[in-house]
Amino acid sequence: MFDTRLPIDAILPALTATLRARASAVLVAPPGAGKTTRVPLALMDEPWVAGRRILVLEPRRLAARAAAHRMAQTLGERVGDRVGYRVRLRSEVSRRTQIEVITEGVFTRMILDDPELSGVAAVLFDEYHERSLDADLGL
Repeated sequence: MFDTRLPIDAILPALTATLRARASAVLVAPPGAGKTTRVPLALMDEPWVAGRRILVLEPRRLAARAAAHRMAQTLGERVGDRVGYRVRLRSEVSRRTQIEVITEGVFTRMILDDPELSGVAAVLFDEYHERSLDADLGL
């Protein structure tokens, strides 16, 4: 699936196995390892995801759009197909969207509207070390 190898690729099988057995995991890797774009794609076809979305939280709008574009490019698709994004005042998602990259503020509004996050299989907190109130509320 991937055109180039990144350091994170070596642990993706272990990560997916862990998430099949447990509801959560913490992944720490250096910048550029591939956490943002490889992990959501690796989880997309997992049986426990089945018809539900994966949310990827980014602290900034630019990062959210860039991550969605990179993942869509990896799949050979346009943004809004299987990978989309939602940020303040802009959204590129469709009924087919399985991975949705969103800002932490959008996530807070989602929780307020639907505290159970119906239809969501996983929430991935990217750049969590850049702590914010919105991200902390998401936990």
